[in-house]
Amino acid sequence: MIGQIHADGLRKLAEDGEVVTVGAADPSEASRTATAHNCSFEYLTDDPTQVIEDPGIDAVMITSPTSTHRDLVLATLESGKALFCEKPLAPSFAEVRELCDAVAMTARPAQVGFHSRFHPIFNRIQRLVESAELGVPMAYTLRDDQYWPTGAVVPGHSSWRSDRAQAGGGALLEHSIHAADIVCWMFGPAVRVSASTRSVFGYDVEDVATVLVEHASGVVGTILSVFNGVRGREERRFEVFFENAAVEATTDFIVGATEDSFLVQRPDAAPERPDLAALREDHFAELGLPRRDFVFYTYPADRHWVHCVNDDKPGAPGFDAALRAHELVDAAYRSASTGVTVSA
Repeated sequence: MIGQIHADGLRKLAEDGEVVTVGAADPSEASRTATAHNCSFEYLTDDPTQVIEDPGIDAVMITSPTSTHRDLVLATLESGKALFCEKPLAPSFAEVRELCDAVAMTARPAQVGFHSRFHPIFNRIQRLVESAELGVPMAYTLRDDQYWPTGAVVPGHSSWRSDRAQAGGGALLEHSIHAADIVCWMFGPAVRVSASTRSVFGYDVEDVATVLVEHASGVVGTILSVFNGVRGREERRFEVFFENAAVEATTDFIVGATEDSFLVQRPDAAPERPDLAALREDHFAELGLPRRDFVFYTYPADRHWVHCVNDDKPGAPGFDAALRAHELVDAAYRSASTGVTVSA
C-alpha cells in the first residue's frame, strides 16, 4: 500500500522534471501492475537486486515489508546509491542499530519515511516548542489509533503486520513509530519509559500499547497506540501543555482531512483556532511545493528526499532520528515484558 502511494508521488515528481523513474521491483505481479498504473517506469522486475545494481539508477526507495528492509538497505549502501527507507527500519532493535551504523559510515543521502514531519499542524506545534512563545513545554498526551491493517479485519489488505517474525511488533512499532518520532523530534530523546501492551485480536503482536515517557528535556508524556476493528478509522490526537497555554490538535495522514483540528488556549483569552487551510498553504509555500494535487504527506517527504539527493545533502529525517524513535519503542517493549520502568 505505502509503495503504491510513493509511486504516485514519484510520478508527480517525474511530471515536474525532478526525477526520471527507471526501475521498480516487486515479487507480486499484481503489485507490479498497480505500480505501472501509478507511475511509469522504464522497466518492472521481480528482482530488487536488478534495480539496486542498475548503473543507470542514482537513488533507491525501499517501501517493502519491514522484514525485508535490512538486506535491501545494506545492498543499496554497498552500491553507493542514495536511499529512502520506509518506517519502521527493521523488526528487531539489533537490526535497527546495524542499519543506522552502516548509514553513518556513508556520505550518501539517506532518509526515513517519517512523513508526519511534513504536516503543517505538527510543524506549527514544533515552532511553539522551539520558540518558547507559550513558555516551556511541560507534558503531552498522544493518542494514535488506526484500523487493524490486516486482511482478517480489512478484506484485501496484506496480513504480514499480524506476524511478529515479519513485522517485529504491532500497533506501537508498525504504526506509532510515527508518534515516537514526533515526540522525540519535539521534546528530545526519551530517557525513561514504562509501558503495557495487550493483544485483544489474538495475534502474536500487540494491538494496544500505553507508554509513559520521560524525555531528557524533562518533558513527560503518554502515548496510547491502538489497532482497532473500525475500518477506515485513522486519527492522531495530540495535546501539549505549556507553562502558559494548552494546545490541542487532531490529524490524519491525508491532506485536508476532516479530522484535522488545531486549538490554542491561553490564560484569560478566547481560544485560538487558526485557519487550517491558510496554515496548510503557508506551509506548502514555505516548502516550495509547485503543486497541490497530492493526497498524502508522503509527496512533500518524497520531494524533500529527491532534493537532498540532487544537492547531495543529508536526508531529513535521517537514520539518526529513526534511531531515537526506535530507542523509545524498544524501551517500551522491554518495559512491557518485564513490568518495570526501563532506561531508553
